[in-house]
Amino acid sequence: MYRVLFVEKDKAFMDLATTFLTRINKDIRAIPCDDAKDVPSYLEKYHIDVIVSDHSPPEGIDGLSLFKSVMRQNTNYPFILMVRNGSEEMAVEAMNLGVNFYLMKGKPPLEFFTDLVDKIILAAERRRIVEERSLNERRLSALVKLAKMHNYSFSEVAHFVLEENVKLTGSTMGYFALYDEKRDLLTMYAWSQGGMRECRIEDKPIEYPMDTVGIWGEPVRQKRAIILNDYSAPNPLKKGTPKGHVELKRLLMVPLMYNGMVIGTAGVANKEHPYDNTDLTQMNLLMDGMASIYMGRMAGEARYETERRYEEMLQYAPIGIMVVNNQGLIIECNRKARELLDEISGDGHIGKGLIEYKSDFTVQLYSAVMDSIQTKSPSTLKLHFSSNHRTSILKASIQPTFKDKDTVRGAIISLEDMSDIEDSLEKLERASFQLNVIDRVTFLEVSNQLQIINGYVNFLKSMIDDATLADHLDCITEAITKIQAAMRFSRDFRNVGIMNPEWQRVSDVASQAALAVGVPEGMLTINTGNLEILADPQLSKVFENLMRRSLKDETVSAIKIGFSITDGRMIVVYEDNGKGVPEEQKNMLFDGRSAMSINGMYLVKEVLDVTNLTIVETGRPGEGSRYEIIIPTTNYRLRS
Repeated sequence: MYRVLFVEKDKAFMDLATTFLTRINKDIRAIPCDDAKDVPSYLEKYHIDVIVSDHSPPEGIDGLSLFKSVMRQNTNYPFILMVRNGSEEMAVEAMNLGVNFYLMKGKPPLEFFTDLVDKIILAAERRRIVEERSLNERRLSALVKLAKMHNYSFSEVAHFVLEENVKLTGSTMGYFALYDEKRDLLTMYAWSQGGMRECRIEDKPIEYPMDTVGIWGEPVRQKRAIILNDYSAPNPLKKGTPKGHVELKRLLMVPLMYNGMVIGTAGVANKEHPYDNTDLTQMNLLMDGMASIYMGRMAGEARYETERRYEEMLQYAPIGIMVVNNQGLIIECNRKARELLDEISGDGHIGKGLIEYKSDFTVQLYSAVMDSIQTKSPSTLKLHFSSNHRTSILKASIQPTFKDKDTVRGAIISLEDMSDIEDSLEKLERASFQLNVIDRVTFLEVSNQLQIINGYVNFLKSMIDDATLADHLDCITEAITKIQAAMRFSRDFRNVGIMNPEWQRVSDVASQAALAVGVPEGMLTINTGNLEILADPQLSKVFENLMRRSLKDETVSAIKIGFSITDGRMIVVYEDNGKGVPEEQKNMLFDGRSAMSINGMYLVKEVLDVTNLTIVETGRPGEGSRYEIIIPTTNYRLRS
C-alpha cells in the first residue's frame, strides 16, 4: 500500500486524481488535503509514503515553500511537485533543494497520472530500501556492541539496550523494569533520557505491586508482547496515568524472558507511525541478550552465560562474522562465514590466512582488512562473491580491534548478503527504464514540433521586411533554443543516480563523448591507458559538458585527458589551452543556482557526486582550463 498525501486546492482535479490513481494501481491510496497549512497534522495522523503537491495554488502556500517546511521537520518524505507553468529556473531550484520529481500539468489525464503513478512507486520504494538498509546496519552495530559488553555493569548494559531500543524503533521514550515473582512486584530500573525529560511526576515511585499495575504489567501477566497503536482508545486493562505522566499515543511492551520465566518487562512509546513486527523483533533481540547478562550474573555465572548466549547469537546470525589477527589469519568465524568460505575451499578455516584462499573475493577482502588495520579506522566495501553454486553481492564491514590505545590486535569482519537489495534496485532500474521511454517519446515529439515552429519562423523572416517584426521573430528563435537546452538538461539530469554505478574505461568514455559533441579530429589527446573507474552510467555526460565548454572558447585548439596518482588518490585531469576560467567565476562554476552551471557544469558535479567523486577547476586564467576529478581508492583500478 502506498499512502499519498495529495495537496491540491482544485477539487475537480483531486477527484480526477483519486479516480485515475486507484484505477491505474489499486495499491495507491490518495489522501486529499486542500490546504498546505494542514499538512503537518496529516503527516502526524497518517503513515504517509509520498507527498504530491501543486506548486501554484490560486492562494495559500506554494509547493516549494511547502517542501522546505516539510524538510525542516523530516527529511525522509519523498516529494513530487506538480506545476502548471514551469520554468528552467524553477526546475533547477526544485532539484537542487531535493524534490524527487517535477511534473508538468496539462498532459492528457491518462498519460499524466500513469507517469505520476510510476514516480510515486519509484520514490516510495527508493525510500524504503534506504531506510531498511540503514536500519539493518544500526541493528548489526547494536548487536555487535552488546556482544562486547560482558565486562560492563548491568546498569550500563540496561541503559544501552533501552536507548538503542528507543532509537531503532523510532520512539521518543522507553522504560525497563525488573519483576520479582516471589514478591509479585515490578521495580522500575531504567528510563530513557527522553522519558526522563518529558515526565513531570513529582514523586516517581520505584516499586509497583502487580495488583496495582495497569496495562503496562500485561506483558508479565500474559508472557507476550502488547502493541497499542491507539493508546487513547478505551481499554479495560488501563488504570489511568498519574498527574504529570508523559502523554501516551502509541505503546509497544515486551516481557523479558529467561528459560520460560518472566524476569522483567520493557516498553517504548510514541513512535510517529504504528509499531509493527519489525519493531517487536528488534526489541526481542536486544532484550534476549540483556536477559542472558542479567540472569548469568544473578546466578554467579555471568561470564559463562554471556559468552555462551552471544556466541549462539553470533554463530546463528544471518550475516557472516569473522575475527582475524593483524596478519589476516582467521581466529574465529561463525556458521554463516564458514558456509561462505566452504564454497571457496573445503579445508579448515581457523588459523588460515585470507590471502591463502587465492580467490578474487578473499584477496580484495584481505587488502581492505590490511588497510583498516594500518589506518586504524573502520571501512566498508561491496564485494562480488562467486562460487560453483551462485553469484552474490556481499557488503563487508571491517572494524579494527585494539590491544591498547595504539596497538591493533586485528579486526572483526561482518559479511552481509546484499543480493536481495540489489535485486530490488534492479526492479527500480526497470521502472526507471519505463519512465525513460516515456520521457524519450515526449522529448522526441516536443523536439520535432519545436523544429517545425523554428522552420515556420525562418520562413516568415524570409517573407517580411519589417525590422521590428523580424526582431520579435528572433526572440521566438532564441526562446526555442533555450527550451531545447532546458529539455536536454532535464533529460540528462533525470537519469543521474537512478542506475547502479558500473566500471567504465575512461579512454572509451572520453572517446564516445568526443564523438557525441563533435570534437574536431586531432584536437583531443587521451592518455589514460587502461584506467577504469566505478561511476554513474551517466559518466559520459561529464566529459561531454567539459568538451562543450572548451569548444565554446574559440581560442581552444587542444584538449588533453590524463591521470596522476597522489597519496593513493587517483586524479583524472582534463585540460585545454584556451582562455581558462576567470578567478571570480570559479566558486560559481558548479553551483546549481548560477547560469553557467545550468549549461552543464552542475550536471557534471551531480553525476560525480553519486559515487563520491569530486571535481575542482585548478587552471590559471589566461592559460587554459584544468579540471581535476578526484577518485577514492575503492573507485578505480588499472587493468593489465
